[in-house]
Amino acid sequence: MKVVIIGGGSAGVSAATRLRRICEKAEIVILEKKSEFAIASCGLSYLLSGLVGDKEQLVGATVEQMRQIFKINVKLNHEVVGINKENKIVSVRDRIPESYDKLIIATGAEQLRPDIHGVLSENIFTMNSIAGVEKINDYYFGTGAQKVLIIGGGDIGIEAAEAFVRLKADVLLVEKNNHLLPNFDAEMTRQLEKEVQSKGVKLYLGRRVVSLENNNANLDNGESFGFDMAIIATGVTPDVKLPILAGLEIGKSGGILVNKYMQTSDEDIYACGDNVEVINKITGEFERWSNASNALKQARVAVDHLCGRNTVAGAVITTNISKVFDYTAGIVGCSEHKLKKAGIHYQKVYLWQNSHASYYPGALQMQAKLLFAANGRILGMQLVGKDGVAERLNAVSAQMQHNGVVEDLIFEEIAFSPPYSLAKDIVNNAGSLAQEILEGNLRTIEFADLEAGVLPVDIRSPEVFAKGHLPGAINFPLANLRDSLTNLPKDRKIALYCNHGYGAYLAYQILSQQGFDNAYLLSPSTLLN
Repeated sequence: MKVVIIGGGSAGVSAATRLRRICEKAEIVILEKKSEFAIASCGLSYLLSGLVGDKEQLVGATVEQMRQIFKINVKLNHEVVGINKENKIVSVRDRIPESYDKLIIATGAEQLRPDIHGVLSENIFTMNSIAGVEKINDYYFGTGAQKVLIIGGGDIGIEAAEAFVRLKADVLLVEKNNHLLPNFDAEMTRQLEKEVQSKGVKLYLGRRVVSLENNNANLDNGESFGFDMAIIATGVTPDVKLPILAGLEIGKSGGILVNKYMQTSDEDIYACGDNVEVINKITGEFERWSNASNALKQARVAVDHLCGRNTVAGAVITTNISKVFDYTAGIVGCSEHKLKKAGIHYQKVYLWQNSHASYYPGALQMQAKLLFAANGRILGMQLVGKDGVAERLNAVSAQMQHNGVVEDLIFEEIAFSPPYSLAKDIVNNAGSLAQEILEGNLRTIEFADLEAGVLPVDIRSPEVFAKGHLPGAINFPLANLRDSLTNLPKDRKIALYCNHGYGAYLAYQILSQQGFDNAYLLSPSTLLN
């Protein structure tokens, strides 16, 4: 059996090496259009910043190692330009065609330059290869460039911004959405935006670059500013030119349509990685999700099936974690925006809590947002903080993989020790609050839903209240609340709030048990953070 793999990235290399482990007799050929092979592209920004000191650290395997250890024939600078399904032959630009018995398309995604006038200028770069990073470094240090424009505020854009801050550049970042990290909900990124700005990055949110002329960036609101060089970080799109030309089915989201075995519409052609469509476990809809970990799992499924094994690829809940200078932002499952788009009804809770016991040095606050359905099913969670985000995100992800409900979060076992966590963790408390809402024991109201007649009640101390509070709010400190019940109205909605929510939650329990069926917990209290 001869298996040809198009693409020498993570999915292609993983497919090839697993195939060799399973089938010693298979003839395996990898066709890679670039001169680079097995590059950990997720580490390119760290190479740019100098955190990765040697580019060889990003090379997973060499062509020679693949030949000697795995008996895999890697052919660099071999760009596949056509697939003849009937005769099982791939055409290679300026090379001899390659026949196959089974074909795996692992071409991944590519960074496209947006349709902006001037975007092809010599001082405008993309960061998608080691050679590309070297060009950026050469231009930055060789020309004495100082002002660096980043176009795009997703993961790649933020990583590029941090890299150039480390290189002592003046960094400007433009993002077309009104907040960074577009897959998050806007209110969960406000602290992150403050963090980015505190590092000296100038942000232009909700703005588009319409032209790049004479080292001048012109925005859609008429504003303009100068720059010395620019990095395009507007996201990636699946590389599906080959499957389209070959007549393979493309899904609604623009990725290659595959079945649970990663087979395309041709049973002898498989696809895996960033170029395929996946099914979102929460919404049930097809979408694209660029993620190296998921690409490796898909490669395993594809190889197993072509070798006669019955491994299948299931729906994904999508998990993503981002480093934003000193902060970490994580999201698992859906955001509000995605749920609304899918027409899924949901409820939500917010929570602020320390990452570990406050008496142990270094306790840092985390912010959590939990989205859940009326039947308790967990629909998504977002976490932002400087410590402990990854482990909490993974715990929630594990529950969601098994259709977990908020009650499962209450009893989720988070490894406890004062330097690492709290006996009742933020994950447990978020589940507990959600369960209270589902059981009718807690009513919440959004800040955006505060209407005329709703009375904001601030339960913080008078000293804190005096430093700043919501418009129209009155102050009833929690410590004196029970003695002040007669001063609170029962004929209008009361919206209780504090800095982080816990005190307001306690106030809500007091009032609700004292006959105040007009009390609500104001969520979130982000304006006070």
